[in-house]
Amino acid sequence: PTRHTNKMSTDYAASSDDALTTTNTTNSSSNSDDGSSGITYAGQVSLPRLPIPSLEDTMARFPAAVCALLSSSHDSDDGGSSSPSDIHGVNTKEMEECLASIHNFLETDGPLLQKMLVEYERKGREDGTLGSFVEEFWSDAYLAPDSSVVMNLNPFFVLEDGPDTKKSKDQCSRAASLCFSAIKLASSLKNETLVPDAFKGKPLCMDQFRALFGACRVPETENKDTVAVNPDSTHVVVLDNNQMYFFQALWPDGTVAVNEEDILQILLVIRA
Repeated sequence: PTRHTNKMSTDYAASSDDALTTTNTTNSSSNSDDGSSGITYAGQVSLPRLPIPSLEDTMARFPAAVCALLSSSHDSDDGGSSSPSDIHGVNTKEMEECLASIHNFLETDGPLLQKMLVEYERKGREDGTLGSFVEEFWSDAYLAPDSSVVMNLNPFFVLEDGPDTKKSKDQCSRAASLCFSAIKLASSLKNETLVPDAFKGKPLCMDQFRALFGACRVPETENKDTVAVNPDSTHVVVLDNNQMYFFQALWPDGTVAVNEEDILQILLVIRA
């Protein structure tokens, strides 16, 4: 069954509001058993914690990491001559100032901040609010700035031509193919039948997949933005000529409700 309209139907919006939940881009259940019976998130409970490097190790790595931000030795005031003490060809004076700042940090604020970070991670682990110590900082990098995420934080990507040359040359056919693949992925996530990602035989964190579909960024005026996820979302929205249309793509139990030909016919009607 399909349905489309010039605006999102008010009856759907009213029935969906109660289902919306607010979450971070990463979910704090990364290292806790969420009670699910599927395989997609089955490895979450056994994932190791991300270790916190020692302060000394972090500071030892810092000079090499900051080199790209320092002037080149060829840009120095001594006419371009480099010194044997240059590190990766950067300005010696600037590197000496950097090393002095590192030494000062180790002697002053560094140990206290390291202790606070360790305590922050311990508390988040014990009360289940953090999957790792970088989780909240990572989310803030995306949700706190008011600038465009697409232009300032995310790389862009371009879709390659599809393997079916007949579909790849027709916009609606290509869109229907991509949409159908996305719907099948959404179904496998809803039913938790998607095999979790792995590296060298060990499962990787799948938590961000929870916000892959049925999610949107909600702007806030006073605090950082949030991400709202509707786990009961079953529809696809099509934007064409400044008009929004939608059709049901999944049944309530998460099974796929349309096939690729259905989607193609819907898109052709919208474009007509």
